[in-house]
Amino acid sequence: MPLKSKAQMRFLYAKHPKIAKEFAAETKNIKDLPERVKKAMLGSFTKIARDLFNPTKSPPVPARVVQQEMIQSSKEEKMNGMSPVEYRNELTSRRTGIVQKNKQSNKAV
Repeated sequence: MPLKSKAQMRFLYAKHPKIAKEFAAETKNIKDLPERVKKAMLGSFTKIARDLFNPTKSPPVPARVVQQEMIQSSKEEKMNGMSPVEYRNELTSRRTGIVQKNKQSNKAV
């Protein structure tokens, strides 16, 4: 989100320097910013700022993180207390057993 005014820029650099740097990178020409924004724009910025900086709200979790947690928990459930090496060996033995059965059934036909 680009910066809208010099007052906003000063506030962000004073309170949240990391976010201010991100906003400044998206702003095309900082020298042309007005000193203050009009009242109509101020309302929308206030709402956005309140959502961004509200410490009581937890930020939304990206879907990728949720998927990774689900995959990890399902792996842990399938492992049933085995170490990762034991689990990998178990999977390998299952696969090779299936392959050997398929080879035997093809020979019988």
